[in-house]
Amino acid sequence: MRKLLSCAFNIDTANVELKYSDGSQISISCQDVEDSIETTIRTRAELDWLIYNSPLEYAEMVFNGTLENYLKKASGNHSLETYD
Repeated sequence: MRKLLSCAFNIDTANVELKYSDGSQISISCQDVEDSIETTIRTRAELDWLIYNSPLEYAEMVFNGTLENYLKKASGNHSLETYD
């Protein structure tokens, strides 16, 4: 079993990068993740916080498919819908 050595946000590439003991690496494009889910100002702020402060938690949610549900809860289920 490979061991995770590091997980960090690389500001130069805008990717969360995971490095393992066997030399393998995984790079998550944060822009692609943001483009694939519906976001609001609140959810983008939450994403930014996660990426900078807890990149491992961010990566885990991306891998297990729970990021969008987390963001809905964190933003209070508000959206930027307009009402006429």
